[in-house]
Amino acid sequence: MYNWTGAVYLLLCLALVRATSTDYYFDNLCNRTETMIGKASVIESGTSFSNTYYGENLNCEVTLSTTAGRKILLTWLSYDVEPGVGGPYGPCDDTLMIYNGPSASGATLNTENCGTYLSSVDGFRYETIASTSNKITLLLTSNDFSFSNFKFIATSFSTADTCASDEFRCDNGRCISETLTYDTYLDFDDNCGDNSDSEGFTDVVKDVLALGLGIVIAIIIGCIVAGILICVGCGCLCYHCCCKNSQIV
Repeated sequence: MYNWTGAVYLLLCLALVRATSTDYYFDNLCNRTETMIGKASVIESGTSFSNTYYGENLNCEVTLSTTAGRKILLTWLSYDVEPGVGGPYGPCDDTLMIYNGPSASGATLNTENCGTYLSSVDGFRYETIASTSNKITLLLTSNDFSFSNFKFIATSFSTADTCASDEFRCDNGRCISETLTYDTYLDFDDNCGDNSDSEGFTDVVKDVLALGLGIVIAIIIGCIVAGILICVGCGCLCYHCCCKNSQIV
């Protein structure tokens, strides 16, 4: 039996176009001492909502930190750092290096430092990266022509044997804040690094796909028509009330 409630709920979510909101813009964090991420922070390249391309001729070092005893996980919503002529495996025009610890002198954590990986388009995303301390440093360098951007989630986690009462245990053993899970707080992002905090949303997607394309389209059209009818009905009611009041006067 199909989960119609879940299917309709997903369609409503899609209709509202829930976007992952940005907490910090990377270029604005350049060369600060450090930036606390809290439970999790979304960080996007650029300087503002209207300018998400990272700047030209940058040598931008950003250190993210969390409370002592915890670690930081980076999961990518999009990744586009300008590669060179040789592509992601050749010399890079721009580079984004990621280091363990409070500076760019720590151990390198990423295996590739440029390229284009847009998970929503290619079905493949850039590698998830986890620190082994409570600080992680990113170093972005760019040339004199930049038309690229990236966006990632920095999540505070622990690997304790037992998660705290207000935490969620991921399938990979990480402990993250319970507020970052789909089932409890409708958070669709991958804060675990294995999507186990979004399994409820994954189940809803499977339910929708099981309905078949024709039925899904019919439901969408039905929702649109229902919305139009409600708007028309409200308009007619308002018009009727206004006319009636005018006649009384």
